[in-house]
Amino acid sequence: MNAEEIRSFDISVPDGVLTDLKNRLAMTRLPDQIPGTGWDYGTNRDYLEELIEYWKDEFDWRAQEE
Repeated sequence: MNAEEIRSFDISVPDGVLTDLKNRLAMTRLPDQIPGTGWDYGTNRDYLEELIEYWKDEFDWRAQEE
């Protein structure tokens, strides 16, 4: 087996870890977007907000474990 070989692996995330993640995502506070800057000074706030909502409400960790 070499370092470049692709190998399958199993992942198992404890319920407590997922609960903690969901709670942290729910409590995320984002700064206001500087008007007219979009991605000029880092991540776009609207995009990040959508991403947080996806991870909190839509992403299925258990499906990834199968």
